[in-house]
Amino acid sequence: MTPGLESASTSPRFVGRRPQLARIGRAQATVLSRGRQLVCEVVGEPGIGKTRFVREALERCVPTVPWAVGTCAPDERGVPFHVFRHAFTEGQPLRRGLPGGRSTGETWAESAAAVPPAPARASDARRFRTYQLARRLIGLAARDGLVLVLDDLHWADPSSAGLIAHLLRYPVPAPLLLVLVYRPRQMATPMPFGPPDPDEHADAELTSHDRIELRPLSLAEVAPLHPHVDPVELRARYDLTGGNPGYLAALPGDPTSNSADPIREAPGARLSDAAVAVLRREWTDLPSVELACLRAGAIVDAPFAADLLAEVAQVPASLAVEAGWRLARLDLIRHVPGTGRFAFRHPVLRMAVAQDTDPAWQVEACARALTALVDLGAPPADRARYAERLLALPNGRWADRCVDVLCRAAQEIRRETPDLAIRWLRLALRALRPTAGLTQRRHDVSLALAQITGEAGDLAESRALLQEIVPLFPADPQGRRAQAVALWARVERLLGNYAEAAAISRRELAALPACAGPTGGYRLATEIGAAGILAGRPVAGLPDALTGDLGGSGADRAGLLAVRSLAAAHDGALDDARGLLDAGARIVDSLPDRDVRDHPDCLTALGLTELYLERQADAVRHLDRGLTLVRASHRDDGLCQLLLGRSQVAYHGGQLTTAIGLATEAGIVARRIGSRHLLSFALAFEAEATAWRGGLRDDDRAVALARSAAGIATDLATWCGRTAAMALATAALLSGDPATCAELVRSAGGDSRLSRLQTTLRPMWYELLCAAALAAGEVADAERQARLAMAEADQVGLPGQRGFAESAYGEVLLARGEVPAALLHLETAADLFRAGGMVLRRSLALASLARAAEAADQTAPAARARRRALELAGWCGTERVGLRLARPVGPREVAALTDREWHIARLAATGATSRLIGRQLNISPRTVEAHLTRIYRKAGVASRSALVAWVARLDDTDR
Repeated sequence: MTPGLESASTSPRFVGRRPQLARIGRAQATVLSRGRQLVCEVVGEPGIGKTRFVREALERCVPTVPWAVGTCAPDERGVPFHVFRHAFTEGQPLRRGLPGGRSTGETWAESAAAVPPAPARASDARRFRTYQLARRLIGLAARDGLVLVLDDLHWADPSSAGLIAHLLRYPVPAPLLLVLVYRPRQMATPMPFGPPDPDEHADAELTSHDRIELRPLSLAEVAPLHPHVDPVELRARYDLTGGNPGYLAALPGDPTSNSADPIREAPGARLSDAAVAVLRREWTDLPSVELACLRAGAIVDAPFAADLLAEVAQVPASLAVEAGWRLARLDLIRHVPGTGRFAFRHPVLRMAVAQDTDPAWQVEACARALTALVDLGAPPADRARYAERLLALPNGRWADRCVDVLCRAAQEIRRETPDLAIRWLRLALRALRPTAGLTQRRHDVSLALAQITGEAGDLAESRALLQEIVPLFPADPQGRRAQAVALWARVERLLGNYAEAAAISRRELAALPACAGPTGGYRLATEIGAAGILAGRPVAGLPDALTGDLGGSGADRAGLLAVRSLAAAHDGALDDARGLLDAGARIVDSLPDRDVRDHPDCLTALGLTELYLERQADAVRHLDRGLTLVRASHRDDGLCQLLLGRSQVAYHGGQLTTAIGLATEAGIVARRIGSRHLLSFALAFEAEATAWRGGLRDDDRAVALARSAAGIATDLATWCGRTAAMALATAALLSGDPATCAELVRSAGGDSRLSRLQTTLRPMWYELLCAAALAAGEVADAERQARLAMAEADQVGLPGQRGFAESAYGEVLLARGEVPAALLHLETAADLFRAGGMVLRRSLALASLARAAEAADQTAPAARARRRALELAGWCGTERVGLRLARPVGPREVAALTDREWHIARLAATGATSRLIGRQLNISPRTVEAHLTRIYRKAGVASRSALVAWVARLDDTDR
């Protein structure tokens, strides 16, 4: 049997096909038992393994029966009855006792010679007599049983095809198994059988024919054929070939790209010469027009249209259409349903055609394809693939045009697929040689590459490119240099280099030409303001609008207004902050998404300012809009900041689980883009929300997260340094360490007035100091902090911050035993927190209110406050409220215990052992013992029996 594409594999093993082999065996048994002809078709795609399957079937299933094999060849279609000659006479060895000699071989040759040449058409009667004579000869050879295999019948000559049709109509009266092997798509005359038998009828009793359709092998079946190939690579090859063993064996031995088209991704990859030689038989005799169109199809992308083939192959369009359909009839290419386009029947066949094509012709053809796409107005992304391919070929005269195409395509797809845009720009940069005439061109491409890499999150590469090229840009009236410097400053700011960002922005803004457009000036001023806020030194005096900005309504101006409003809110100038915020929000809300998506920092600044001014609904609207836009455009540089802002809104609104999830995602993005300062923010925000969630292991986790944040941001003068310190202070207080909490707050604040902390949040931080003082038993200091909170709240005038002050003073009064006065302040605090949208804080205030009402024997108000506090706590996902409600209103020793410590003290007072308490709380007995040790110290007792008495004296919650 002539080796086919499937024989390109070097593995001697045969895998799979067990049910199909069994069908061959059953067919042979049926032939011998009935003594009459049975036809078995073996069909499948090229390379699927038909020849190998038949050879294996002959060896396994019919080892004792004579068999003969004839194979067709495309260059022997003019020889009458060639496949039968090949099977019986032409150099074929005798198979398993097949009788030869005069009775079969020579007589067959004589009968075949009697057939007139193809041009001289014989009469129907004479042809019928010839077919009958051949039928008798075959019957004579099969008198004792015979398996006759006719392989590659899609290349059969007309006489052989006619004889096969005759044998199907007039079966041989002898035990003959006629095996017909062919590719159905390439048959000029279809075999007169119906569709293949369904699998569920494969075991049914055979009649006069059977049809075996070979399908692709599974990955598990393919693996033993390639034992030395890496599993990941084998999977990629399997996906490329679709499990076709012939095409899989034809792939190059070196690792290939994971793309679906290795000829495009790995130009150096080559099929084996044996595989190309086998495949070449299909196109070697094609007419010149069809061959040119076939080679053109190997150059262009699939699916391809006939008009593009005509341009690349340099043939008239009408001839290209005809050639396309003729190639489709030969199954070299296939029509794509629903379109007027074609595609190769398999990627490996296209690889073979391309490999068989002259490289010089490929270069010119690829250039013609690029020219045709430009003339046809194809999208730049489509043209870029040809430009990339052309630059990879050994010819440099198309470099300038390819660079133009690649740059335009990169700008077009930068938001959808930034990785591809970056690859194209890098290729364009490599194609531009560093010569004097191309210096400015290289700078432009480098700037575009720096911008897209920065947006994609590769801040380090973006910074390196900008540091190299920005100083080389001259000042220009269009402001391109100013915009490039603003981009550089932004990257420095994202990396935490606030001083550098402000310095280069100030220097450029001072040197900005008067005739330059306002865009660069706005961006530079915005970077100065943003860097100042993050460095802990908000900048005053930034312009509201720049000279030359006639409209004054663009996103660049909105970004500057948003940063200025954030700085004003930070410094406590709330009237100014509200005016600037309203002006910026009006601009942003009037702009479509396409004008806002490149300004994520603007939406972040707007959302944070609205949060600090307690406009949470507006903050959610702007931050969610920004998140939607940056996710759609794959901008990691803006995603992290928006996630952080949205996490803070969720935290202040009491949505602790949401806040933790957003902060965690922000941390992942911060690590990906290499920004340690943004990572510090993410860890700090996650620590705060985790601490207030109050789960069994949340205290330790919150402290660990906050310590990590503080370890990254060590400079307390910066915003992230103060944020980390305050997160650690919160976690420390809730885990039972009020002294560390107070020390951290005062260190971050800089002095007793906390002047270094954000003005609009100072009442909240004074409330934290008050809680720390109460936990330490220092009621006088707690009252002092509460009064400072009240004074700051009066200046700020925000309901939520006033709620912190009222809550702090109410807790002080409650600790002093002034329950009626405490009730008024705590009730006011709950109402103010409701007005400020702070659900978690409202639930905590209601819990304290319930405890105070119980102490005052106001049963009904206490029950209402308790019920509502628990409802809100469930919505927030916190356990702190339930634990706080279990605490009695008592002396300083009780206040010194954390909510969790009081819970453990009550459990210990019931007589439960450390092991039982640990099992109930899902913590280790050693952890319970550590808690009890701290409880003994704070309560002033020395044993568990003394602790039981102490709790019994104070705990009246069950009464």
